[in-house]
Amino acid sequence: MKFALTNSNLEIHLVLFAAIILVAALIGFLIGKRKVNQLNKRILDVEDEMLQSNNEVLRYAEINKQLTETLEKAKIPLPSIEKHKEEEEKLRSIPLEKIG
Repeated sequence: MKFALTNSNLEIHLVLFAAIILVAALIGFLIGKRKVNQLNKRILDVEDEMLQSNNEVLRYAEINKQLTETLEKAKIPLPSIEKHKEEEEKLRSIPLEKIG
């Protein structure tokens, strides 16, 4: 038994080989495209989260600005530690005999 390849058999084998290579390349391309689409979707989700966080930070900054302006308009005196220190120093400078 001799196995001889004729021209037609050789051409069929080459066509089948080329078809297998093309199908494998197409499958690889489709898998890669699917992964890229998944990554793009994830990127868009992360961008949305970032924008929401940024909006939240801006909202807190606006609230802080409004509260600061309200405090300035009310002119509420803020307690000062320095005043208490000065009073303590005055009291300490008075001899104990004069107090009691």
